Amino acid sequence: MEFLERLEQHAGHLTNTEKKISEFVMANQRETLRANIAELAKLSGTSRSAVLRFAQKLGYSGFSEFRYDFSIFVHAGRTARRESTGQIQLLASYYEAAIKKIADYVSESQLTEIAERISRAGRVKIFGLNRNSYSAQQLRHHLHTLNFDAEAVWDTVLVRDLSAAARPGDVHIYFSVNGATPIVRDAIQSSAQQGADTILITMHKGSPMEAYATHLVLLPSTALITTDYFLDQQAINFIFIEILIVYLGKALALEEREHQEE
Repeated sequence: MEFLERLEQHAGHLTNTEKKISEFVMANQRETLRANIAELAKLSGTSRSAVLRFAQKLGYSGFSEFRYDFSIFVHAGRTARRESTGQIQLLASYYEAAIKKIADYVSESQLTEIAERISRAGRVKIFGLNRNSYSAQQLRHHLHTLNFDAEAVWDTVLVRDLSAAARPGDVHIYFSVNGATPIVRDAIQSSAQQGADTILITMHKGSPMEAYATHLVLLPSTALITTDYFLDQQAINFIFIEILIVYLGKALALEEREHQEE
């Protein structure tokens, strides 16, 4: 359920103070987005406890969850509740919010380091099972457009065989949303034991695969934005791949210049 639907559903049960907060946030959306709970209380002429009660009455666990959902509402340019025929903009706004969070999860230095490691790799293998195979193939395709050789691996037998055939200087990239599949967990362990650099791209902090990753990329899950709809996690992987390719292109260009100067 989106913010405005919550507000309309609970409007008749708000106290006068809570109505005051409601009127303020709707009339001053940008100020609300920039404010913490203490600042919003001061701006609306209420108290921290009143703001918290307002958020909880709308069904949020706390102020942070309220403000995050409110930010989606504001960035989508909403002024009235969507009818059932207006779902396209709603779904697009959810994906937009998840994509914007990538910058909060991945740093410039991290991307630069990973791109440089891939550019200097002896061999690159990209592993992904089930839906993650789409991400593996997407990255392989983009690497090929840069004239960079890489192999996408999604067959379970080849996942086991090629991870075991790793050697120092190789880079093995793993796409795994939560690390719950035993085959891919065993594979990254095998890659690490054979001396390959392992890059894990996941959305699950504390994944059992982390112990074998030399580079960890933690991406935002669409479940952080909403659980009212099934939003495919691979869309976030695809956007990350597009970003990574930009950094890799720079790394490859730098290497080429260095070789020309030698």
